[in-house]
Amino acid sequence: MIEKTGKWLDAAGATASWVCAIHCLALPFTVSLLPLIGLSFLLDETTERVFIGISVVLAVLSLLPAYFREHGKLRSIFLAAAGIGLIVMTHFLFEENLTFKFIFLLAGAILISAAHFLNRRLCRACEVCTTS
Repeated sequence: MIEKTGKWLDAAGATASWVCAIHCLALPFTVSLLPLIGLSFLLDETTERVFIGISVVLAVLSLLPAYFREHGKLRSIFLAAAGIGLIVMTHFLFEENLTFKFIFLLAGAILISAAHFLNRRLCRACEVCTTS
């Protein structure tokens, strides 16, 4: 049961990090179109914070239980923390510089997704999971 929930949370976390990155990257290019198609709420700073928050919550809910109950390896947590750090840092440092914003958001999304994929791999390979 734990492995099934963890697998779902890892998939949802990886997806959420990519949705967040796509939202942040596409926003500057679609800003004039969004009100025309009824999606002006995507321009709100709160929407960005919600996407980031969902990514963080999913990372915590999937990575920490797997670390404590299953594989005991910090690599996936460090990857996720680095990815979240890059995304948060981007919002404070590179709001006007689209090139750096693109690079750091993409790197953050890749790191968070990699953390979820690594977590799944570690869970499949751990002896605690295979013996229970």
